[in-house]
Amino acid sequence: MRRETASVHDRLDRALGGEALASPRDYARFLATQYRARKPIEDWIAASLVDEDSPPAQTPLIASDLAALGAETPPVGPSFSMPAKADPVGLQWALAGSSLGNRAMLAQRRKAGLDGPDKFLSDAAMPSFFKDLRPRLEAEVDSASAQRAVLAAHAVFACFLHALEPLEHAA
Repeated sequence: MRRETASVHDRLDRALGGEALASPRDYARFLATQYRARKPIEDWIAASLVDEDSPPAQTPLIASDLAALGAETPPVGPSFSMPAKADPVGLQWALAGSSLGNRAMLAQRRKAGLDGPDKFLSDAAMPSFFKDLRPRLEAEVDSASAQRAVLAAHAVFACFLHALEPLEHAA
């Protein structure tokens, strides 16, 4: 999945990575983008996946961090849906794998002397979920199964790209 989603993943990293390491205002924009992207996905998860397959919700943590920064919780975009026949493991991978980047951003923020709310970046539940997911991700699957997972991952990344649009228009 990493290879199949590399270009969109790199685009998201370039667009969002610097925001978390900049001013409190930029950090709030980073969190708002995360919220706008994750909320519709989490709503779909709550309605469509059984509990043991559900990644932990991150939007309450993000909303708490935004409130601590004095920022409002942003409105969300259109609802999220998975493409027909997509395998939710791709969604799980895309969301849970982002926790690795969150940990790196948290370390960079601390190294740079940036303080502020970090419930989202420091959350332990998502890395734990990712650890539990790894055996499934590392299992051999046929090409069709892999493509169904990639389809789901692309749907998640598309939701994040849509959430970036307000930032791209403001730049």
